[in-house]
Amino acid sequence: MDVPALQALSHNRRADVRAAVCAVETAVVPVPSVHYRALAEIPLRIVVEQVLAASGRTLLAVGGGYLSGYTDEIRQRLAHEGIGVLPRDDRAVLTLILLFSVAIPRASGTALPERLWTQGTPVPRDQLRACQVSDVVLTSALQRLTDADLVRRTRTGYVLGHQFLRLTPAVGAELFEQLILLADPDSALAESIRRRRARPTAPTATALDHEVHDRS
Repeated sequence: MDVPALQALSHNRRADVRAAVCAVETAVVPVPSVHYRALAEIPLRIVVEQVLAASGRTLLAVGGGYLSGYTDEIRQRLAHEGIGVLPRDDRAVLTLILLFSVAIPRASGTALPERLWTQGTPVPRDQLRACQVSDVVLTSALQRLTDADLVRRTRTGYVLGHQFLRLTPAVGAELFEQLILLADPDSALAESIRRRRARPTAPTATALDHEVHDRS
């Protein structure tokens, strides 16, 4: 990996950057900056960002710490190529958990919008079964989603898994808007989303050049 800013560092500081990159790429929960010099010091953190960018990744500030994820461009390209796209049953079950755990509580005001995706309201299995999803489909989908850390089982139900902490801000905002349109289509917020999306946007020069995905 040819990152000039990394090669320009001393041996010890290169080691600091590599340790931080390894940490944010493999951690389950956000990595506190105080644990890694290359995350705590802005000049080194910039190099961390450059190293990640060389692989189509980006540094994400999450819950007082850091994780990494695919850039929006890479996410779009992978999705376009069908890489990392969930099967239909898995998407249906995951959508239900997104709705009941995050979207509906936020739309009703019972959950603060700044809470992490993983801190949603647990969804009991019986609530999912009541949504006309067969027990066979539900069991298989929940197992696959849990294995992928897209959902997580708690004592009282299912919440979103840690992979949702690796969404870029743009992807998180877009996903939440989609959930609002689905969960509360007649609300003022849903109407404002539809109005904004209906406005024509100027094409960008890189729109076709950067088709790319986001998953972690």
